[in-house]
Amino acid sequence: IFGETLRELKKDLIPNNLTNGKTHVELDFELDSPRGKNEYKIIRTLSPSRVLIFKDGVDKTRDSIKNTTKYISQVLSASPAIFQNCVIMTVNNATPFMAKNKIEKRKFIEDIFGMEVFSTMLYALRNEYNELSREHDIEVTKLEEVQKSYTSYFDQKDKILQRRKDKKEIYLSRQKNNTKEKNVLNKELKQIKKDDVTVIEDKVQRFQGKLNSCDEKINEYISNVSTSRAEVTHIKETYKKIGTENDKCPVCLRGIEQHDAEHIEKEKAILKSKIEDIVLAIKDAQQSLEKAKKVKEKIQASICINTKKISDAKLQLQDKQNILARIHQLDKWQEELKADLNSGESTDTDFDSIIIETKRRLTALQRKIKKYRNDIAKLDIVKYVVSEEGVKSYIVNKLLELLNSKLLLYLKRLDSNSICIFNEYFEEEILNEKNKVCSYFNFSGAERKSIDLACLFTFSDIRRVQGGVQYNIAIYDELFDSSFDEKGIELITQILHDRVEELDECSIVISHRKESIKAVTGDVIFLEKENGITQRVDYTEI
Repeated sequence: IFGETLRELKKDLIPNNLTNGKTHVELDFELDSPRGKNEYKIIRTLSPSRVLIFKDGVDKTRDSIKNTTKYISQVLSASPAIFQNCVIMTVNNATPFMAKNKIEKRKFIEDIFGMEVFSTMLYALRNEYNELSREHDIEVTKLEEVQKSYTSYFDQKDKILQRRKDKKEIYLSRQKNNTKEKNVLNKELKQIKKDDVTVIEDKVQRFQGKLNSCDEKINEYISNVSTSRAEVTHIKETYKKIGTENDKCPVCLRGIEQHDAEHIEKEKAILKSKIEDIVLAIKDAQQSLEKAKKVKEKIQASICINTKKISDAKLQLQDKQNILARIHQLDKWQEELKADLNSGESTDTDFDSIIIETKRRLTALQRKIKKYRNDIAKLDIVKYVVSEEGVKSYIVNKLLELLNSKLLLYLKRLDSNSICIFNEYFEEEILNEKNKVCSYFNFSGAERKSIDLACLFTFSDIRRVQGGVQYNIAIYDELFDSSFDEKGIELITQILHDRVEELDECSIVISHRKESIKAVTGDVIFLEKENGITQRVDYTEI
């Protein structure tokens, strides 16, 4: 029906071993509605993959397999999940409702109640809300940027005007200070004395000549003193070497006579006299040297004094030139300040046109954002209406009583030792015989099957009431082959019998156990698989 297999087979594994990879399946059914009865035929093939649907012999196939399958779901008012949990129960090939995750359970129950429209509306609203919010945030960001720019432009204009005002005060102050400084410079210019630098320089040259002569004499005295000291040192060494206290000469080893000793003493006296004369000459030379140094100091002092006079005279001349240059510069600045004061009187700036354009953009963005906020506020209201806490919550609370009472009824008829209750968020709470909250997986296989069957019967009844479509067929695969005992099979059989009688429903139970025939209240169809092909066989052949 929906282009899927219960066992989730790959397409290339669906064909049997006799069709050479081709598959052709047809389903005929009738749909009885207030507008009349219609006959439908669905054809699905593999190699090539196709799906066709005919209504009263008229081809209603859509432009693609996906769209055609969607149309079939609309005709049957069911999704694969609903069909599998309300019409078909497979023991081995499908995940029981209670074993599904919260999202799958919630979506399935919403579909059972026919409330998928709220989810669709909520999804569409959220998309629209998110889109509006994104656009709103983008525009708000733009507005913030434009506001910052607008404020910045105004601040910059104010700063320009303030700078002009401050500059005007500064310029006026500078004019006043320049005039004051110029008057002071003129007074200083008059007080500068003119000295003849040439006369002083000639005097310095004469002193320099004397200084050179003095340096020559000093060098001469120093040389004489050094020479005399060297000579004294030499004579002293000679004096030390003359004579000996021994009886023999240390050089020639000849004995020293009396006349030799007298000769030695005479030589020593001569050398001693020479030393004394040289020492006196050194003292005289040192005295002359000291006098020459004092003369040099006086000459140097005179040179320093006159050099300072030259420097002072040159500094005065430089000061005069500097003052004249400064006066010229002040005159030039006064002219420039006058021009700046004239230009600073204007209040126009380069930001005037930019401010006007930014103000226009700011107003347009504010209007746009206001509209977005109004639209978002409306969507908030609508979103609440279709949310879990809105109209949907009201409807769910009304329907929960029916759902829970139906589920409790079937659990009781199946003699289950548990109670299952759903809250407004479609979250179940299962209580065991000791009234203790348990998980679905805390129960045994037979106990879980009782809960699964109770859910199946309940969902089928709710779908019949809410969905607008009643299926007159229910298929139970391997129902009697599971973990039910004889009593459990009797209870299930009674429920199926009652549904046949009350709802005019055809219940087909598939079993691989022959002893299951005992529970049959209607016809029995025997199928046999041979060489990979399942075929119907006559009862008499079994």
